[in-house]
Amino acid sequence: MLDLRNIVLLVSAIFASSTLQAQYLSGRFDSTRVAGQWLTLSIARGASYHAVDSVRIQAKGDFSFREKFDLPGYYQLALANDQFDMLLDAREAQVDLLFNGLPMQQHVQVQKSDENIRLWEYKFASRQAQAIQYAADQQKLGLQPADTAAMAQLDSIRERAERVKQGHLTRLIAQDPTSLFTKTVAADFALNSVMRKAPGDVGKVFDFSDPELMHSSMYDKAVMVFLQNMNPVNESQFSVAADTLMVLASKAPECKAYMMDHLIDLFATYGPESALQHMVDAYYVPANAKASVDPDVRAKVEQLMLVSVGRTGPDVTLNDHGVELQLAELAAKYKYTALFFYSSTCSHCHDQIPTLKRDYELFHGKGFNVLGIALDEDSTDFMTSILENAIPWPSYSEFIGWGATSVQAYQVKATPTFYLLDDKLRIVAKPNDAADLRVKLRSLLK
Repeated sequence: MLDLRNIVLLVSAIFASSTLQAQYLSGRFDSTRVAGQWLTLSIARGASYHAVDSVRIQAKGDFSFREKFDLPGYYQLALANDQFDMLLDAREAQVDLLFNGLPMQQHVQVQKSDENIRLWEYKFASRQAQAIQYAADQQKLGLQPADTAAMAQLDSIRERAERVKQGHLTRLIAQDPTSLFTKTVAADFALNSVMRKAPGDVGKVFDFSDPELMHSSMYDKAVMVFLQNMNPVNESQFSVAADTLMVLASKAPECKAYMMDHLIDLFATYGPESALQHMVDAYYVPANAKASVDPDVRAKVEQLMLVSVGRTGPDVTLNDHGVELQLAELAAKYKYTALFFYSSTCSHCHDQIPTLKRDYELFHGKGFNVLGIALDEDSTDFMTSILENAIPWPSYSEFIGWGATSVQAYQVKATPTFYLLDDKLRIVAKPNDAADLRVKLRSLLK
């Protein structure tokens, strides 16, 4: 049985003392059909990838990146829309790949690179286990509740597939405890061991200042486990958690910069608004003054701040069954207007409607209105939802889903999303839900 805590400590110590060299990446496609096409190499920053280099595939299918890579992490090769996951680690002098077909992930032979041989052996073992488990699950669907013996046999097949996969992983880890593959696997095990414990436990088993871990999806997972372990009772705790994570990442400038970017993205998408504002005020603005913010982060924050509380919201055109109406004209008729971004097929959105209807009836006579903006693509779903829910407020849709003008202008990342505007389109609040909106309305329209 592996002692996961010892693996984490051993791997960290070995990596800290290692001397990095440089690594070359080359390979060949066993087909001339891809000749002349561009192959792009991207490095992971958390769960996303950012391009670092590209080469053109030669006439005989060969490719070779001229640059030497000295930054260990997870990378991705992309040929048009076809992606191939891989590890680059300067402790290996060369990575050489052979693709005998497309898609790349299903037709790869790692010619040189123990790291990638381990990675892809585990990927293939995982796929095999998943296929067996899926087949067992499908067979269970056709059984009757009384077929207990057959159920137990299928459960046994699933468990055996999982044991075989874990056996592969244990063997691969044992091959080289110094490998980057081992390091990220150990980090994954460690994070699983502290789920639903205290946030501080995450910091004990995961190094947020390690650039190598930052160049893997484990980094985003660690941030999420930290936040999920909080069990917050108020919004201010998210700002405190963000400060703690920034401190934990601060030993490495690259990690600190990514942590800022990632937290801004998280809070912009899922809230709360107060935590997003805190990140901007405490970290983005001071850093921006020193001109040290990544241009992509700067552009993202500037777009987000266009729809922050206190700013004047965009005046967009709303489509009322072919009739175009201006938001500014609609909002000017009421003291406060709630924008309710939803989808007619979204159950979470429907959960908001009863509370929103009660508050519409209670506060409408005092100067409150609701405008529903549906991220729909089907007019039938749109009209059915309005009729079935007896929605009393006006609703609009361009029937182009997430591409709608209002959705883009108000930086909507998820449904449902609420904005509360005054009669001049000033953004008064960005409530988390209908219940949060009710609290705000009671303070404004007493």
